[in-house]
Amino acid sequence: MMLSKRLTAIGGVLLALILLVLGSNVEYGEEAYFFPNLLAYFLLAFAFVLLISDGDLLNWLKEIASFLWRWMFGIVGEGNPSRWPDTVRLIPMFITIFCYLYFADIVGLYTTSFITFLLITVIYTPHRPRSRTLFKSALIALIFTGVIYLIFSVLLQLQAPSAWFI
Repeated sequence: MMLSKRLTAIGGVLLALILLVLGSNVEYGEEAYFFPNLLAYFLLAFAFVLLISDGDLLNWLKEIASFLWRWMFGIVGEGNPSRWPDTVRLIPMFITIFCYLYFADIVGLYTTSFITFLLITVIYTPHRPRSRTLFKSALIALIFTGVIYLIFSVLLQLQAPSAWFI
């Protein structure tokens, strides 16, 4: 029963996203797409409510995060350097870099650089991060991002692409 509600909610989210993609970015007749887009937004909101309430979204996201955490540290973490070849150990780096390239112009160049550097530092640390090492990694990532900002924006006077954040 839980799986059918989850699949229904995921299907509703996908359907709403498809309708929003098809109904946006039209060259003419934008006013004609207002009501269908409004319905698609309502469908998206109701699908998310169904996914949170009946689809048990929070526990599902916790399970996915736990799996990804164990998978990343299983590849690059402590005690496994000889178990995996070097090319497999680079998979989390490639995923992080692809996400960085995708989100840099959406979220912001410097914000995404900070998050990416922090993720790389946390993932490739030889032991699991604790609060103290996480704080130290965040501080180093902040300094690294500040240096990038100083070099590109202040010294070279290059303008970063406009995005949500800096």
